[in-house]
Amino acid sequence: MISTDHWIFDSLWIFYLIHGSLSLLAAVIASQFVKRRFTNSQAMVIFLFLLFNISLPIVGYFFTIWIVYYLLHVKYEKTLTNVSYINMVEFKSEFPKVTRLFGEASMSELLANDFVPMSLKMKALVAMADNLTNHNLKLIKTRLSDNNDEIRLFSFAIVDKIEQRITGKMHTALKEFQETSDQETKIYLAEKIAQFYWEMIYFQLADEVLKKHILSEIKLYAQIVLDANLYHLKINILLGKAHLDIQEYDMALTYFMNAYQHNSETDFILPYIAEIYFYTKNYIGIKALLNTAETLRLNPTLYPIVKQWEVPA
Repeated sequence: MISTDHWIFDSLWIFYLIHGSLSLLAAVIASQFVKRRFTNSQAMVIFLFLLFNISLPIVGYFFTIWIVYYLLHVKYEKTLTNVSYINMVEFKSEFPKVTRLFGEASMSELLANDFVPMSLKMKALVAMADNLTNHNLKLIKTRLSDNNDEIRLFSFAIVDKIEQRITGKMHTALKEFQETSDQETKIYLAEKIAQFYWEMIYFQLADEVLKKHILSEIKLYAQIVLDANLYHLKINILLGKAHLDIQEYDMALTYFMNAYQHNSETDFILPYIAEIYFYTKNYIGIKALLNTAETLRLNPTLYPIVKQWEVPA
């Protein structure tokens, strides 16, 4: 009867004999292809391939030992089991990470730098056009005088497309407003028209002369809505922004207060009111205002501002 140790030894000997033979065969075949490039060292190529193939099982032994050691010592993060509720109080003790979608200063430098490749500038313009704000459009408009014809024409195309989109919708709404006799429809259309006029100012598509005319049109159509609902949320906010834009702080505050005090879930209006208080140097009012709105603390963008004006405990 063959002992267990002897059987294991014979098995290993047979395995390595077959493995060595196959490794040698694979090395010789591989060297036939490699010798086309390394003509003076075929023996060395065969030796390296043979050594690599033979050492693979040995490497596997050490790798197995390492895996066992890792599995015995690895530590996993604790898994939450009670997730039936979220403790909102804990949000007060944490400062959420705030990131920006666009670095305006970097974009401005990139577009103004003559050594930046044209393709990269085009990508920047496309990115800003996809996430259009009044600041992004302002940066795009600075490229209307760019030395590169493609950058200049593409910038003009973006600005022109935005203006045509707004004026096209405005023209359609004005036509429907004039043709309809239904009062509810007129109020609905007046709200849309006022919003379209405001977008002309928001995106800085009007000069100072045209801006005065647009503001008068905003007030005209907004008044139609206010006659039906004095505390209309969107219209009061729109008029507040319009007066804030021309630094008529008292009127802007009146409209923002109308929207805030006579509608529900309007804490998002408080930053506008706080901005007016800042311009009028009512700093105590800012502190009192921002500390009354708990929901602003959950906004990762506004949280740093609220924290800055927080009343010490």
